Amino acid sequence: MQLFCIIMALGSAVLYMAIQLWQNRKYSEFLAPLDKKQYFFKPILAGGLWVVDRLNLNGSGRYFSWLHQKVIMLNGSRYAAFYMKIHWASKILYLFLGTFLAGMLGYLGGAEGEEWYLIVPGAGIGLFFLADKILDDQYKKKVMSIKRDFPDFVSNLILLVNAGLSIRQAIERIVRDRGAGTPLYRELYITLNDIQAGLTEQQAYTDFSERCKIKEITNFVGILLQSMKLGGGQMLYELKRLGVECWDMRKNVARQMGEAASSKLMLPLMIMFIAIIMICMMPALMELGNAF
Repeated sequence: MQLFCIIMALGSAVLYMAIQLWQNRKYSEFLAPLDKKQYFFKPILAGGLWVVDRLNLNGSGRYFSWLHQKVIMLNGSRYAAFYMKIHWASKILYLFLGTFLAGMLGYLGGAEGEEWYLIVPGAGIGLFFLADKILDDQYKKKVMSIKRDFPDFVSNLILLVNAGLSIRQAIERIVRDRGAGTPLYRELYITLNDIQAGLTEQQAYTDFSERCKIKEITNFVGILLQSMKLGGGQMLYELKRLGVECWDMRKNVARQMGEAASSKLMLPLMIMFIAIIMICMMPALMELGNAF
């Protein structure tokens, strides 16, 4: 069984690295826009891209639609095709990596038993789908951050519009003051850059709504688009009403974050509880042992 494990480990590693070295130059320009911090495995992603192109992994169906929707929410519809391909390349890389790690673990650990025929490829398949979990976690984290920051943004926007600034000027002022350090303000920064690059405000705000996919932001963009078409007579009233809804949303977000923090604390608390019980009972058990 150790022979099977080392063959699977070395075979997957050699095969992937051979493809990587063969195709690295071809995909270097395609990979150039990727952020190295977010995609730390960027230098070895060319092999996965070649497999994606070779197998034409851009099909249809519920699973593909789910992935595509998450990618749009994170990166916008204009860049969805690019990041969808990157995600599939990441999944291929994880598949080879999982097979390699499980094979090496089995070999070094002296694997015995036929279950390793399932464990090694199963680890590769597990990491293949782990990429989807990472994608979903990134989306959930982004949504929580946006929901937390959006009420403050709406309140500041109302104040600036009341002071006589246009919507675009108010957004520019807020983004300039707050920077682009959180997902909401990064998305607003991208929106302003799109407008400066020549995109219409209507399309830029629509893209902003698609990237966020949050009901309150969809309503916010709807208010802006309606104001552009019909005039801004009711815009402030609608924004104030939206602001009240957003603060209710923020309360729900705070409650969800508190519940998540509480659940994360359960395991260490249980460990501490068991340790305390053992410390308290150990003297009694030792005395009982000495009695016999």
